[in-house]
Amino acid sequence: MASLKTIEQTNTNTPSIGTVANKHNYSTTNILKNHNDSSNFIIYHQNIWGISKKTDELLISLCCNRPQIVCLTEHHHKVEEIHNISLDHYKLGTFFCRKKYNYGGACIYVSKFLKFSTINLEKYDKEKDFEICALKLNTQTKNFIIICIYRSTTGDFIYFLTKLEVILNELDNIPNEFIICGDFNIDYIKDSSRKNSLDSILASFNLFATVKFPTRIFKDTSIKIDNIYTNIYKLNSLCILL
Repeated sequence: MASLKTIEQTNTNTPSIGTVANKHNYSTTNILKNHNDSSNFIIYHQNIWGISKKTDELLISLCCNRPQIVCLTEHHHKVEEIHNISLDHYKLGTFFCRKKYNYGGACIYVSKFLKFSTINLEKYDKEKDFEICALKLNTQTKNFIIICIYRSTTGDFIYFLTKLEVILNELDNIPNEFIICGDFNIDYIKDSSRKNSLDSILASFNLFATVKFPTRIFKDTSIKIDNIYTNIYKLNSLCILL
């Protein structure tokens, strides 16, 4: 039986390990070991907060975990720039880039060995409020819809919630298994009306959260604003802490 693992990479307030990446002799050959293994499917998400200077750091993490799908939020690139970011053994599957404002964004990288098709959600995208990209992945055993979302802290929450429900209604017409990764900027450590509203909509599509630990760790506090939701109940969940 195939197993699905979801990895949410925790961000801390410690110095980036990218500054010491050259001291690690990592081999991208390790990344290949899982890419053809449909019995061990891994989805990885991280809020990267600017990818251009962190590719070495990211590759170290990918080498250790060997995911087939890499979802990144806040890549900070424009359309003409995102295509220049190359990750060994992955191809850029789909993305959202801001045109008006700086920073933000969402993208999904896919193993070069996997077949996929993009899902056009441009009519719902709105900078800061709802930055989303998605694709459909066909493996030997499963059909997945992978969605990557970023919502800014200053974004319109009602717009985000309304459009998310519309999209899920559209995509739910065809039986698929969903994985929704993202930085939603809703702290799941605290109970709140926003958390309850999001949970209510997701529960109506049988989607549940898989991340059970803080995703941002600071000196005196921690928060959980990044999550991975899925309707796959036979889930082998793997959580990674830096």
